[in-house]
Amino acid sequence: MKKVAIYAGLFAVLASPFAALAAPAAQSSTRSNSDSVTITGRVSCSRFGGGTVTPRKGMSVAQTIQYCANFMGGQYTIVSGNKIFRLTGDKNVLAKMSGQDVTVAGRLNTDEPTASYALMGTVEATSVAPAKN
Repeated sequence: MKKVAIYAGLFAVLASPFAALAAPAAQSSTRSNSDSVTITGRVSCSRFGGGTVTPRKGMSVAQTIQYCANFMGGQYTIVSGNKIFRLTGDKNVLAKMSGQDVTVAGRLNTDEPTASYALMGTVEATSVAPAKN
């Protein structure tokens, strides 16, 4: 009888770390559903902030945004009112939508440190479509 109690205690001690690992996994799946967002705004580049994009000489606004995101170290963003969200996802789709009003659906990640007060987080874009007027 004493051996059974010892084994039961040992099992409880060894099983507790696995129970602790299972709990965060369940929380993360719940959290990902609550982080789903749909944002309507204009696709821009992080180097322009929330301001207007002044086209480079010989380029359109869309080409300037693409140049900024691909060669100047900027990242694609969506500007919605006074809020700015960094965009990750298919760079080809984001490039095609540069300078246009779009609706982006995806998952919001606010865990990253932000350098700007207007930057609200990063949206992992799962779909990008032209905004309906």
